[in-house]
Amino acid sequence: MQSTGQKITTSYSSFETVRKEGYLYVDKTAYLYRLVTGSDMYFLSRPRRFGKTLTVSTLEAIFQGRRELFKGLAIDKTDYDWKPYPIIHIDFGDCPFDTPKELDSWLCDLVLRIAKGNGVVVEGMRNSAVLFANLLEALSSREGKVVVLVDEYDKVLSDNVFSPEVEKLRQVLGNFYQVVKTKGALLRFVFITGVTKYARLSVFSKMNNLNDISLDPGYGTMLGYTQKELEENFAGYIGQGTRDTGMGREAYLAKVREMYDGYRFAPGCETVYNPVSVGLFFTNGHGKAFKNFWFDTGSSKLVMDMAQSVDLDVTEDLGMGMDADALSEFDVAELKDMRGDVNKVQAFLLQTGYLTIESGNESMLMLRFPNAEVRNAYSKSLLRRLYGPTSQNVIMAMEGRLKEGDTASCMEMLAAFFAKIPYKETRKESDFAQVVDALVAAMSVEVRMASEDRTSAGRIDLTVETGRHVYVMEFKVDKSAEAALRQIKEKRYADKFRLEKGKTIHLLGIAFSSTGHTVQDWKEEVLD
Repeated sequence: MQSTGQKITTSYSSFETVRKEGYLYVDKTAYLYRLVTGSDMYFLSRPRRFGKTLTVSTLEAIFQGRRELFKGLAIDKTDYDWKPYPIIHIDFGDCPFDTPKELDSWLCDLVLRIAKGNGVVVEGMRNSAVLFANLLEALSSREGKVVVLVDEYDKVLSDNVFSPEVEKLRQVLGNFYQVVKTKGALLRFVFITGVTKYARLSVFSKMNNLNDISLDPGYGTMLGYTQKELEENFAGYIGQGTRDTGMGREAYLAKVREMYDGYRFAPGCETVYNPVSVGLFFTNGHGKAFKNFWFDTGSSKLVMDMAQSVDLDVTEDLGMGMDADALSEFDVAELKDMRGDVNKVQAFLLQTGYLTIESGNESMLMLRFPNAEVRNAYSKSLLRRLYGPTSQNVIMAMEGRLKEGDTASCMEMLAAFFAKIPYKETRKESDFAQVVDALVAAMSVEVRMASEDRTSAGRIDLTVETGRHVYVMEFKVDKSAEAALRQIKEKRYADKFRLEKGKTIHLLGIAFSSTGHTVQDWKEEVLD
């Protein structure tokens, strides 16, 4: 195997380790230069596995004055002065506690360790906010202004949303962060990261001087890889991948883009790739196994709870858009009590990376799944919630039948699947469509789908491609399958596939019953 270039790591989030060990680093320091020479307090929300911890570590190295680690990078070519500052670095990803007393004690111990490491003595009552304030006073009086870096500020709350003590946890954190505002004159720089911005969490109500750059177009591509960054930094891996798969370069890049690109963090911004998924694709997947590497174990159950609480319909609700104010009104209490409306559930899904921005303006955001990888993860979670742990067996069986062109068996399995879903007053076509879409989206990457597939004559409810077989589907509720099939033929939905040689096209009309809650009838016409 030919050399593919620098080695890749998805395990290390230490900037020092990445640079000293020779791991590939996609240069984002031009953005960091703007941060460290601009406003002094920032907040950035991004999904997990997007490089927030590495960003915090890189900022730490900058404020340590370790210019030698930045040789050849963008910031090294600027006029930055590389002056070292005392740094308070807090990573809540390291906090294992879930009670207010334990959290406060953990913060106290952390403050005292930081003080000892900096050679200062901190005294005062055993209270994290008091000790934090005293640490800032002690460091600034000896060394000048202080840098505060906080990673995963929201993890303790998100992990304990359903705890009866979540409000007390919020109070501990609020009092701790209040120090950053009251001691602002002692601070050179503050950078706080998290997944979710809890708008009424005292982190923000008491720290209203934070500059939230989460939706700032100027920082929309600071985390994640742009198409140009992917092609330039992973050129050797891409070349090897095309050789190993036998795919042409454009087809190969299109597949990588379909699977791992698509995140947009501000309206009008360029999309970016998930950096961890890309890294795992080129290492664990060897650049040829287009698998799902994206997962979010920390919020998967919570995401499904939220979606179910408002009966989120990803086919219909996403098409209506999201009120942009939902992001500023989102609150941890709504997660706890499951009272969120559809807008706020979409806001939560946006921040956790299950959805991304398609387009929008100051008042309305249109959302979508970022890519096939995330849609697959969401669909599998949804189906497990609806059907139970054996849903994956059904998915695999249906995929096999679709590849064989065995429509009758697929329809039998689909009817049985709906029959086992817990009772719900399913009446709308979109309710049925969402389950069918989820079943197909949860299949392997060999199955391609398009929901609400546009043609010159209208929208096809669902198209599915499985190699030799193409399925053009139209759904009806409390109407005949014949009517659904007739619509496919009258609107010539299949025309877009007729030029593809060697394809068997299945025109498939499916009728659902709103009272029986399952497949009522189906009609098929096969075009060879």
